[in-house]
Amino acid sequence: MIHQLAQVIAKVLGLSLEKQYDAALDEVNRSSKQLLGMDLRMLTTLSDEEFVRLLTLGERFDVEKCVVLGELLRLVGEVKERGGDEGPAFRAYAASLSLFLELSIRESGVLPRQYHDEIGMLIGKVSAYELPVQLKVKLFQYYESVGEFGRSENLLFELAEKDPAFVGQGLQFYRRLQSKSDEELERGNLPRKEIDAGIQDLKKRSDKREQIGGLTW
Repeated sequence: MIHQLAQVIAKVLGLSLEKQYDAALDEVNRSSKQLLGMDLRMLTTLSDEEFVRLLTLGERFDVEKCVVLGELLRLVGEVKERGGDEGPAFRAYAASLSLFLELSIRESGVLPRQYHDEIGMLIGKVSAYELPVQLKVKLFQYYESVGEFGRSENLLFELAEKDPAFVGQGLQFYRRLQSKSDEELERGNLPRKEIDAGIQDLKKRSDKREQIGGLTW
C-alpha cells in the first residue's frame, strides 16, 4: 500500500504542477477508493473522533491506513493550496496533521523521522489559523512527547483559557516534568523555575474557579 502511495503522490504532484487541479483531485479520490475502499470526499466531512474510530478495529489501530489517509489528505491540501482554494486547503492540512499526530501519540518512540518532518511541515501550513480544540490537545501531547516542553506549555494555557477543566491535565503535565533532569528541561525550553511558576498559575485558576462555583446568587 505504501509503495502504491508513492506512485500516487508522484502522479498527483505532476498534475498539480501542470495546474490540472481537478484531475489531480480526481486521482486522489480514485486512489483512496482503490487503496482504502473509502471515498475521500466523504471522509473529509468526518470529525476527528470519527476518523480515529474508522481506523480502529477492536484494540488495533491501523497504522498503514492512517499513513495512507494522512498522505492523501495532505495531497488534497497541496492541490487546493496551489489552486488558491485557501479554506479547503486548511481543512485538508488540519485533518492530515491530526492523523499524523494520532500516529505519533500511538507509536511514540518508534515513528520514523520522516513523519516528524511531515508533522513539522503541516504545523507550518496551519499555524496562521485558529485551530480546533481537539487538534490543539493533540499538539500539546505531541510537543511533550518530543521534548518541546515550552511549546506544550503555551498550548496548555490556551486550552485552559478556553476550558477551565483542562487545568487538571495541566497540573499532571507539570508533575511529569518535575521528574525530568534540569538538562532535559532546559533543552525543552522550560526551566524548572518556570514549571513552578506555571503550577502556581494553574492553582490560582483552579481556586478562582472553585470560588466562583461556590457563589450563591
